Amino acid sequence: MSQDLSWAKSIPAKKRALILPGGGGRGAYQVGVAKAMQEVGLEFEMAFGTSIGALNAALIAQGGIKRLEELWCSIKPWDIFKLPSASQIGRIFLGRKLGLLDNSPLEQVMLREADLQKLKASKTKVGLITTDLCCLETRLIMTDSIMSTSELIDVLMATSALPIAFPPRQIHGSGLWVDGGLVRNTPMQAAIDMGAEEIFMVLLHPETVNVCPTNMWQLIARCLDIVLDASARKELELAQLYNRLIAEGAQEAVGMRSVRIEVIQPRKPVNTTLLEIDPDRSKRLIQQGYEDAMDHLMRLYQKTEAKAS
Repeated sequence: MSQDLSWAKSIPAKKRALILPGGGGRGAYQVGVAKAMQEVGLEFEMAFGTSIGALNAALIAQGGIKRLEELWCSIKPWDIFKLPSASQIGRIFLGRKLGLLDNSPLEQVMLREADLQKLKASKTKVGLITTDLCCLETRLIMTDSIMSTSELIDVLMATSALPIAFPPRQIHGSGLWVDGGLVRNTPMQAAIDMGAEEIFMVLLHPETVNVCPTNMWQLIARCLDIVLDASARKELELAQLYNRLIAEGAQEAVGMRSVRIEVIQPRKPVNTTLLEIDPDRSKRLIQQGYEDAMDHLMRLYQKTEAKAS
């Protein structure tokens, strides 16, 4: 899409954080948003991701938006997971396998695409969220602290381990780490604690939903949507409370400063569930994210210009 982007230069530079929560097959939407931001020249000092948002954040930070778009436009469900074999089904019923699906194909994708050295060299510091089923701890892991490719893969597989569907992952040989989105799908507080002045959060559920689930997979996906949506709303409410306290003078006591929060999410219904991945649908989601982001950034620019005048 060819257009004049000179207006973007007027958006004031701030210490920015990008937050990419989970949402499975809808993650392609985030790629379109990131593509628009890159085109207008928005840079991020920090990026925090959970589940598919964590995988997107890592590949974006290592400079791979174009490659990430190529992946989403070609990848199919069997490139991410496969149904369990007869022996694996037996292990599931015996309690020796804690996931209904085999996500080893996703691990092969991450082994091929994730680059720890590029991540460490990136100007964007990346934080990944995962939760331990053993002690209920939710942990923010910065990629700067990761020391090997195998450790990076463990963390990426852990944060994307959708409970029940995918098996949990050990980190450093301990725990049962899974998708952190059930607790902190939008790790906004981490961004605030690390000094973000402006936060762009890219949600993957539409503003309104009015479609009833028609099968068991859709029912499970909708239940997870409820959990993820509640997590996002809680983070937003906390951030709004933070800004309200500052407006009332709390910064004088504790040295806080206000944070501008920009939320970009699908304005139209998203016709896909967490485990539905289809190249044509992903292309449409990327385009939808791109258009929504461009519209949002244009309105942000216009608001900035109005305040300046």
